Amino acid sequence: MAKLIQFLIKHKLLVILGVVGVCAAGVFSLSQLSIDAFPDISPNLVQVFAELEGMAAEEVEQFITRPVEVAMRGIPGVNKIRSISSLGLSTVNIYFEDDVDIYLARQLVSERLKEAEEGIPETMNMPHGLEMGAIASGMGKILAYYIDGNDFSTTDLRTIQDWIIKRDIQTVPGVAKVISQGGHVRQYQIKINPDRLLEYDLTLDDVIEAVRKNNLNLGAGIIERGAEELIVRSLGLVETVDDIENIVIRARQSSPVYVKDVATVEFGNAFRRGVALLNGGKEIVLGLVYKLHGANSFEVISRLKKRMAQINENLPEGVKVVIFYDQSALVKNSINTVRGALALGLILVCLVSFTFLGNLRNAFIVVCSLPFSTLFAFIFMYRNGIPGDLISFGGIAIALGMIVDATIIMVEKIQSALDDKINTASVTEIIVSAAKEVDKPIFFAVSIIIIVFIPIFTLGEIEGKMFRPLAFAVSMTMVGSLIYALIIAPVFYRLLHKEGGKDQKVKAIHSAVLQRYKSILLYCLHRRSTVICIIIILMIVGGSFFVQLGREFVPTLQEGTIQVLAYMNPNISLKEISATSKEIADDILSFPEIKHVIADIGYGEVGPHVHHTNYACITVTLKPKKQWKTVKTQEELVGQIDNLICDYPGVSISFSQPIKHEIDGLVGGAGTSVVAKLFGHDMATLETKAAEIQDVLSSISGVADLRTEQVAGQTQLQIDMNRSQIARHGLNNYQIQHTIHNAVAGEEVGKVFEDEKIFSITARFAEAYRKDIESIRNLLIHTPDGYNVPLEDLAHISTVTGLRQISREDTQRYISVQCNVRGRDVGGFVQEAQEKVAESVSFPPGYRLAWGGQFELHQAANKRLAVVIPITLFLVLVMLYSLFNSFKNVFLIMLNIPLALVGGVFTLALFGENLSIPSSIGFIALFGIALTDGLVLISRFEHLRAQGLALREAVIAGCSSKLRPVLMTTITTALGLLPLVITSGTGSEVQRPLAIVVIGGLVSSTLLTLIVIPTLYEWITAKTEKSEFYEPGTTMV
Repeated sequence: MAKLIQFLIKHKLLVILGVVGVCAAGVFSLSQLSIDAFPDISPNLVQVFAELEGMAAEEVEQFITRPVEVAMRGIPGVNKIRSISSLGLSTVNIYFEDDVDIYLARQLVSERLKEAEEGIPETMNMPHGLEMGAIASGMGKILAYYIDGNDFSTTDLRTIQDWIIKRDIQTVPGVAKVISQGGHVRQYQIKINPDRLLEYDLTLDDVIEAVRKNNLNLGAGIIERGAEELIVRSLGLVETVDDIENIVIRARQSSPVYVKDVATVEFGNAFRRGVALLNGGKEIVLGLVYKLHGANSFEVISRLKKRMAQINENLPEGVKVVIFYDQSALVKNSINTVRGALALGLILVCLVSFTFLGNLRNAFIVVCSLPFSTLFAFIFMYRNGIPGDLISFGGIAIALGMIVDATIIMVEKIQSALDDKINTASVTEIIVSAAKEVDKPIFFAVSIIIIVFIPIFTLGEIEGKMFRPLAFAVSMTMVGSLIYALIIAPVFYRLLHKEGGKDQKVKAIHSAVLQRYKSILLYCLHRRSTVICIIIILMIVGGSFFVQLGREFVPTLQEGTIQVLAYMNPNISLKEISATSKEIADDILSFPEIKHVIADIGYGEVGPHVHHTNYACITVTLKPKKQWKTVKTQEELVGQIDNLICDYPGVSISFSQPIKHEIDGLVGGAGTSVVAKLFGHDMATLETKAAEIQDVLSSISGVADLRTEQVAGQTQLQIDMNRSQIARHGLNNYQIQHTIHNAVAGEEVGKVFEDEKIFSITARFAEAYRKDIESIRNLLIHTPDGYNVPLEDLAHISTVTGLRQISREDTQRYISVQCNVRGRDVGGFVQEAQEKVAESVSFPPGYRLAWGGQFELHQAANKRLAVVIPITLFLVLVMLYSLFNSFKNVFLIMLNIPLALVGGVFTLALFGENLSIPSSIGFIALFGIALTDGLVLISRFEHLRAQGLALREAVIAGCSSKLRPVLMTTITTALGLLPLVITSGTGSEVQRPLAIVVIGGLVSSTLLTLIVIPTLYEWITAKTEKSEFYEPGTTMV
């Protein structure tokens, strides 16, 4: 290393060019980073959908979901399969391991779909077959808009959305899918009069078949005409209502019977399962945009906004696209929070560096390590596909104060060597010699900080995806700081060196502080027992505080958008839930902080998140905080809204936020932070036991938004076939059920092509003949012998209560009890809930209860960290022993860890924060910093002892010489993190616990390091001096 530094000092231009090159590459990498608000923690997920109009949940599970699940089992890399079977829809989610490429996963699923289709009965009417979902992540909903057009009907607006806006938006690079919601889908409807069918002796199938056979174009090959070829093309597609009306069904005695003779043909609206409302008033049409898996959210949103501006210019007059939600605002606010913290931290670190060093040139060399190290980290973030977001940028903010530590040690040593110059050695030789003395301790110190972050890299699944970028950013930043301190700082020092001492005022302050510290140190050295007792008491008190800390996965990020989730009676109609949602929206709009309220009810098209028609997701967008009048925080606003709307009869209300709701759904399969899943087969038993669990949870402090998944309560008109009666009339089940389906639900009999727009043609009985139970009872079934039999003579018709949905995980049915937690920590709540449920609820054989949600992630992370952290500390111990060759010194340095923990625990409790993954990462970072401080101090003691100083002299001299470096590294790190504590911007909730732990731990660790470590070192060394072996060449400071 000495030869390298000597060479670089002689060739300073190479170093300058290298630094410029790294900085330029870093700036370029930063400009190319994918910018997002939050890491995409979505699992590798492939969704399979099947729509079956009108089919009950029981049949959907039996005939569609199970065959798909069976086909998907055994696919390499699959770790979990979840499914929901509901009215007319099967959704199967296949989860893959993180290391499986998403495109390979989709290919494997696609191959198995053929196998699944073979297990599905041919009689299943699936208009679109089994289809895979878009290549979108679970957190991919990046933008939502509505279409405003007061002079247009909702049918016209939906047509504009489906055939103009949606198709244009889907061509934007990075967009995976656009889902339409609300409005009416235009349709050509053939409304058949069964009385006219009887009059003409026709059946429903006759009409359907006639329309199908009279709506097609066919090619007839090629004929030759001389030297030319002619393509033979026959045209017969219907284009208008008149074309459909004039289709001949049958010709009787040269008198044709037309469709218009037995039916009314007109434009109508397709059957729908979703509605969208704006501000509690008019019905609107929504567009929900999902980004492609792995796409840059910020860039995609920017492209979308530009494209939407172009679209608005070309839409019919009076129609425009209005964006009401997009993640770019959250991205900007989150990045601004971290950017502001970085800028303020940078300023504070610079001020501290100058204040302590008392020399502008030295301070400049130290401060230059900040941009170099951060830009160095950006290069590797870009090369490794690490996006720039709240977490990764937060990692750089965490490292901000630690970056300068190594350079401070290097500059201090060089300055000290030059100040103590007593021979004729040149400045270059002194710089090289000083750098050689500290290169090994600096390398070990920075390496320890990097090594202690190894546990974060081992986190798996969601918690790993969330926090590995932070560990990567910190590690690469520290690598950059190590390169700067060992190679660049000595060169810069030689380049900028001029004779001249420190500022005399600064020197006087340093001298005064040192004298005061020496007197305190001597006092403590003479009262060793008292110091040790105080430390033991502090550790015991800290341990008791630690046990009482609340537990949670990650503090809730305030996104600036609220979601009110309303669950209503399973049998509620769209009309009724729309009316109730309007009332709720009106109440919410009474708060002056509210900007828009958009109610999204049911679903319009299948997609990543499909909801039932008794569910309303009410998105509440907020005004800027400076315009808020009645509340100060989002939590307070949620509480007031909850108090206002919680008493709606038959409505279960819960609160969430767009990203939080998606994360909760990905983690536990529900949109809440805590989920208790009861597995078993019999749905009645599951319902009974779930109700008991809900009763227990309702009595626990902190429970909020408590509800049990609605699996039953769906009223059904059940038609049970009488096989003997069917046989007597020469019929079969298929004929009867086919007639019922076509008469009531209807059958798609063709398409009408209007330029590039395509509209379906459906045929079914007119509403008067299918609107109630009596109409269905009187439905006539045509027999092979030519006569008609009422349906009630062939089947028993009754109303029953059936299943609304069936949830399954890894082929087992389950029912979930869901809740959020307010006013206390999630971990403590779940622990109490587990104990009380175990005491109060018993489960039959074959039934089991599993707890999920954020608690599950926190538990999984803690289990892994409990194994990896001890291994990491063992690696650190080995490194320290290789440096000192002394277990005594290793023990004293490792003692800094509990000393640092005490301060971290106290500050967490003081600020009312819970023990979460961010705060755990703060403790991990604290380990590295505390060990570094101990390493610096013990190394100095050993070096001075090797030079022949007496034990007490070595301790006092070592502490005196290292007081300033230790204080500088502590204060720069603490002040670098201070902005993360005091800021209140978006995302500060996630960063604050980490910063609080590190700052509090640094205060305790530094104070105790400068007092306790010297005291214990003197005591233990005095007792073991004769047995300790020391090799002078092993440590140098």
